[in-house]
Amino acid sequence: MIRVQVYINVFLFLNLFLHSTKADELELVQIIFRHGDRTPSKEEIYPKLSYNPIYDTLGYGQLTERGKIREFCLGTMLRKRYSTFLGRSHTYGSVYAYSTDIDRTKMSLQLVLAGIYPPTLTDSGYLELSPIPAYYEPLIVDNILCAENCPRYKQEYKKIKATPTIVSTVLENKKLFEYIGENTGIDMTVDPILSTYGLYIFLTTQESLNITLPEWATEEVQTKMKPIVELEYQIRSYNTLMKRLNGGHLVQEFIKNMNAKRNQTSPKVYVYSGHEINVAAFAKAHNFVEPEIPSFGSAIIVEKLRDSKGKHFVQLYLWTGVTQELKPYKLSKCDKKCPYEKYITIMEHVIPLEEDLNCSWNNVSLDQLHQYYSTTVDT
Repeated sequence: MIRVQVYINVFLFLNLFLHSTKADELELVQIIFRHGDRTPSKEEIYPKLSYNPIYDTLGYGQLTERGKIREFCLGTMLRKRYSTFLGRSHTYGSVYAYSTDIDRTKMSLQLVLAGIYPPTLTDSGYLELSPIPAYYEPLIVDNILCAENCPRYKQEYKKIKATPTIVSTVLENKKLFEYIGENTGIDMTVDPILSTYGLYIFLTTQESLNITLPEWATEEVQTKMKPIVELEYQIRSYNTLMKRLNGGHLVQEFIKNMNAKRNQTSPKVYVYSGHEINVAAFAKAHNFVEPEIPSFGSAIIVEKLRDSKGKHFVQLYLWTGVTQELKPYKLSKCDKKCPYEKYITIMEHVIPLEEDLNCSWNNVSLDQLHQYYSTTVDT
């Protein structure tokens, strides 16, 4: 009788242990990432820059070969990490893909998707392809990834640039801005912080293309430029209003996706292809420090998990892009694996208000839309 009781106790203990250590079930994955390495845009070609025919060959603001490979590798990383969850082949509706209406983000999205669902050979020897539809809206009305088009956001951005703190920073860096202006021909009197930001991105495109940097762009000068660039990202999400109008729309989109009722045809993965400002805005909406300057191919991954008791959690990760590291995030006042309800409470202050939702649409005319579709976008 004692032996039977021991067996029962052992069985109950093992059952309890196995039940308590059961791995969380992944319910949903969402990704916002920056496009791959690119050539400079026309706006980044400063007056004193020597002509380089490579820009005409590759196109302005277009993905480079290195950028294409980087985005495909992001997709293969996602495939490796979520292989079981994704399944071997793509099924209708299992992936939702969204991009800004720009060549490099659309192409980056295609490459990431190709990495997630690469072509496979069937048992009969045929090549099985998995083309996945992608969606986008005109830049001038894209609230999700182009918040800077909202007049209210522009007004607040301009207001912050005029605050004593920012003006003081500009004065402290007066010599640097004068040096940059003299060597590039850029007017550094209008918005020196934004001009430095654009120039810094230009230099990263040159390094990626293995083009020798101009003599003026010494390591010392780049080191001085870096905190100015970081400040530009901070200004774009400077206060609660800016966070709400900037990264808040994407946070709201992610929460909406997590709240949606799920069935067999619901998306398992939501993939958003954007820009460095989108990755930075999403991070700063969560009060994350990293990435200070999002690199090519960097991404933020948001997982929705369910434990054995049916409780839901949110876990976030940073994919560093160029250095290819996956780092777990930790929200303030929450564990790395944050209870879903607590996550919603933490983020509720950056969720856009009703008046914010159609900010861009309410301020665009039919003539502007016609003009948009009649011009080529290469920025």
